[in-house]
Amino acid sequence: MNIYKLLLCLYPRTWRDRYEEEMLMILASRPLSLFDSIDVLGGALDAHLHPRLGTTGLSLTERARLMLLSLRGSLLTIFCAYVGFILAGLGFQKLTESATMQVLTQRDPVISLSFQVILVGAVVALLAVLAGGLPIAVAVIRSALANKRWGLLFLLAVPVLAFIVFLMVIVFLETAHPGSQSPEQKALYGCLILGTLLAAAIVSAGAVCSAVARSEIPGSLLRFAVLPSILTTGTMALILISTIVWGLGLRASVPQIFSGYQGIMRTSTMGTWLGIVIAMAGTTVLAILFVIRSLLAYSMLRKATA
Repeated sequence: MNIYKLLLCLYPRTWRDRYEEEMLMILASRPLSLFDSIDVLGGALDAHLHPRLGTTGLSLTERARLMLLSLRGSLLTIFCAYVGFILAGLGFQKLTESATMQVLTQRDPVISLSFQVILVGAVVALLAVLAGGLPIAVAVIRSALANKRWGLLFLLAVPVLAFIVFLMVIVFLETAHPGSQSPEQKALYGCLILGTLLAAAIVSAGAVCSAVARSEIPGSLLRFAVLPSILTTGTMALILISTIVWGLGLRASVPQIFSGYQGIMRTSTMGTWLGIVIAMAGTTVLAILFVIRSLLAYSMLRKATA
């Protein structure tokens, strides 16, 4: 597979079925430059944000089916972005759990307010995900039981199993060396726990997405989940802003701590905070892009079924 086909693999399948051959001829007519690559990548983003591209000439039934698939894919991507955002949030919780940070949270008004907004936002985002996701999970279970597809039930159980494995790793590390630990051991154990957490999150999100993608989900449930996904994404953006304000408040209030080593595993406080902000920003932008895509798919779906 040459570089042209690899770039076009970033486009939706519907778009590729309609335009891939023509695009390959255009790309092969001249050497690929950096600006051409950027243009192709921008076109891939535009094609994902406009799911109607490539559906011209299809029947209304086929167009509605493709819009449902696009809507489902957008919602699953938002869910994965939320999982990544939760991981960044756990890093923020670890950053703020020390006694020093707790005291600052109580005394400084800017830090305190931003921290409270983060807590409330986390609860709201979780409730929104549950509101949109639980009906879909029930539909997956019903589909699995009706068609005797026990593998789907196993996929839904993967997050629980992954969490149990994560707890077992923590218990093992605590019981293996119950006494005092050297800084090197603490760093190693911290890396092991972090790696296990990341692996558990990736496997869990992938299993849930696979179960949903293989199940028969009523279109009404997918359409209903659009509103909770918007609320989730908006709350993620609010938490991101509050996290930035928290860091700036910490820098203004106690610059010696901000420039010190109160971060995760005694790393730089500023570096830990920046890493969390970057992770939150990346997942939030991803969620925003696919909320836009889901809204476009929802609009096209309504027109196709009107």
